[in-house]
Amino acid sequence: MSNDDSFNEIVADLSAGRTDEVSSKSIALAEETDDPFTIVKCISLLKVANDKETISKLIDILMTKVPEEYNPRVEIAGALRGLEYPHKAYEILKGMEGEDPLVRIKSICLAEMEEYEMALSCVTGIKEQTVGDRVLMVDIYSSLGEHSAANKIAESLIGEFPKEYVVMRCYVTALILAGRDKEAVKFVRSCLKDKSADSNAIAAYVMRITGNIKAAAGYATRAIQIDNGHVGAMETLGICLAEKGEIDKARIVAGAINEKSPGDKAALNVLSYCDRD
Repeated sequence: MSNDDSFNEIVADLSAGRTDEVSSKSIALAEETDDPFTIVKCISLLKVANDKETISKLIDILMTKVPEEYNPRVEIAGALRGLEYPHKAYEILKGMEGEDPLVRIKSICLAEMEEYEMALSCVTGIKEQTVGDRVLMVDIYSSLGEHSAANKIAESLIGEFPKEYVVMRCYVTALILAGRDKEAVKFVRSCLKDKSADSNAIAAYVMRITGNIKAAAGYATRAIQIDNGHVGAMETLGICLAEKGEIDKARIVAGAINEKSPGDKAALNVLSYCDRD
């Protein structure tokens, strides 16, 4: 049986609720295959299924099969980082040197590991800065308590890309972390004038992180009604449902995110709220 056939069989078992078979078959496939990306696919599948014990075993197997070649090594590290295993991803990349894509993944891993000084040094070494790199710098500066530097970059970004959801989210987050909640809410009100999915999604995000779960859920629902593929709004709605104790509904939203955007970290973020005590 090919890797794809074996993986599809595991997917079918999971859909049918045969979780014991999913675990044993995933481990067997990981041990037998020479393709590390097949193991990554299994980890991704079991992440959604919340099978932490099997995931741990799969990661141990994967770490013995990471190739020496540069490109696949970076790809595997990037996949593990996306699955919320930055320590393992950084372990793969540690000591490697290369161009911007490698430095970018290292920077994100270090930030997620809360090694903010190292992350800042790393991200500033990226030669061709993307919007995402600049957003990461804002996050790092905010985490270091350097709010003036964070807000300076965030203000520059919002001036250049005033309608991009990721930039709006970065901007309001920097404001709130700096204790400027009123300015964040004022910004949201100005955004809502265009009645777009993004403006409702950013309103939902701000309401959630300032503690107004009911309003957040309302804005998120409205954003999804406008654009049923808005991952940011779906993420907020899923977290709100989890916060209200509606775990089954939150997991359905996480599944919908994964269907719209396979491997998107937003789905894992929702699931992390579902797993909180």
